[in-house]
Amino acid sequence: MSPRPYGGVTADRRRADRRAALLEAALDLLAAEGVRGTSLRAVCARAGLNPRYFYENFADLDALLTEVHDRIVTEVAEAAAQGVAAAGPDAGLRTTVRSAAVAALEMSRADPRKVRVMLVEATASPVLRERQAAARRDYTRRVIEYARTFYDIPPDADARVQFVATMLVAGWNENLIAWLDGELKTTLPGLADMFADAAEALATHAAAHARENDRL
Repeated sequence: MSPRPYGGVTADRRRADRRAALLEAALDLLAAEGVRGTSLRAVCARAGLNPRYFYENFADLDALLTEVHDRIVTEVAEAAAQGVAAAGPDAGLRTTVRSAAVAALEMSRADPRKVRVMLVEATASPVLRERQAAARRDYTRRVIEYARTFYDIPPDADARVQFVATMLVAGWNENLIAWLDGELKTTLPGLADMFADAAEALATHAAAHARENDRL
């Protein structure tokens, strides 16, 4: 039998609320204090919960931080995918990339904490560095898949395509942080335009080089 509701709220709902509070507290602390300032005790204090509720939801602090990070990675990927879908199946590479960039930027601007945690603060944690590297590889793979839908790229061009895709992902990360910090002076549409232009130029160059080599 399920536990009886307390104050009109079921036990499952209360547990879900506590889990959400711990995730939000960890996100807030990571963005403001970094990994070093995000201890189990600090997270519980920020969430207003007894440590026993922490262990009700997470095996340890690393498990909590990993979930925070991976949720952000998923949100960014989903936002970009929605942007791709919004561009439509007949859109060209530049239009598609720009639409994906706008969607990801809007999500990032809505909550800058998430990008800072994913791209900056994660580097201070061995566990999160591994997750960060995995996310970077996944984003690179997605870029390659999109490129191959627009260009007839020979299979033996994999190294060049991966090189270009890695440059795009790494450059996007650095410029996104600079933009959120106010160091890169441009608008959201302006940044999306820059990224779309760079993606189109690099992809076109890589595809042309691959075709030239294929003819030799």
